[in-house]
Amino acid sequence: MDNPRTPLGPSEREILEHLEAYVDASPDDESLTRETAVTYLTEQGFGRVEARDRIEQLLLKGYLYEVGEELRIPPRS
Repeated sequence: MDNPRTPLGPSEREILEHLEAYVDASPDDESLTRETAVTYLTEQGFGRVEARDRIEQLLLKGYLYEVGEELRIPPRS
């Protein structure tokens, strides 16, 4: 199977791209929590509810995962 993940909708893809940019620009010792992600996304113009919902969808679809309080983005293949 080439890509077992569920496809992303346009808004989910946009959120993921913003989160990837945030992680890429962050120091290595800084973790990304749900609340940090929501705060960052609201600063980018998304509503809090939309940001939370999209993060949840990305978690359910396997594009994000949580380890303790930290959100992680698995490598894309």
